[in-house]
Amino acid sequence: IQSIRVSTHALFIDDNRLNLLKDNYVETVELGIQSTDNEVLKIVGRECPFDLVQSAVRRIHSMRLSLGLQLMPGLPGDSEQKFEKSVEDVITLAPDFVRIYPTLVIKNTGLFEMYKQGNFTPWKLDRMIESVKDAVMKFEKAGIRVIRVGLHPDPSLMENFVDGPYHPSFRYLVDSFIARERMIMKINSLKNIPLSITFRVPARKISQYLGHKKENLSIIKNLFKLNSIKFQQDATSDHLELVA
Repeated sequence: IQSIRVSTHALFIDDNRLNLLKDNYVETVELGIQSTDNEVLKIVGRECPFDLVQSAVRRIHSMRLSLGLQLMPGLPGDSEQKFEKSVEDVITLAPDFVRIYPTLVIKNTGLFEMYKQGNFTPWKLDRMIESVKDAVMKFEKAGIRVIRVGLHPDPSLMENFVDGPYHPSFRYLVDSFIARERMIMKINSLKNIPLSITFRVPARKISQYLGHKKENLSIIKNLFKLNSIKFQQDATSDHLELVA
């Protein structure tokens, strides 16, 4: 064993526990904070004020442990504005990486009971993708890695999944939306938009720029009244460039 990663709650972080982890080859601590909005956390029974999260994070940083933070958009009482604020709060905590898990309704949970009683309606897939897309772009701009978006489709999840913005390729859909937005921004930067556009794109990300069923091409062509969009694949670059 070279290193150990543990996932826990900010309420359990103290100096004694961190010293124990440090002495036993733990290198990474993840905190499932889910949201930084007190109202959302109260509704779901995870009351933990943001100042307590900040204190836990300071302790983890002081021990020179790698820090991961987990967010869960779409919880009861959540909104795009509240999730955006949670993202901004997380950026101030300077984690080494984040994970984003869309809220799903799973059998035999408290959320399932709320759902059955009509007290919770999960976000639609498009709404969740749009919010998570914005979050991923903000994290990337801040230099924070997003190592997981969406849930792995393991058998236990699929057997107990009831409702919510689930998609087996959720991360791909988010990345495709980001790729589309970046292309739109490049075209908008032109003074005069030609009828044909050529992009140089990273070869390993070509499917993201094409989009699901090549929908990015059709959407952008319709948006700017283009005759064609062409791609030049570049195996040496990780950036999008507008060639012509």
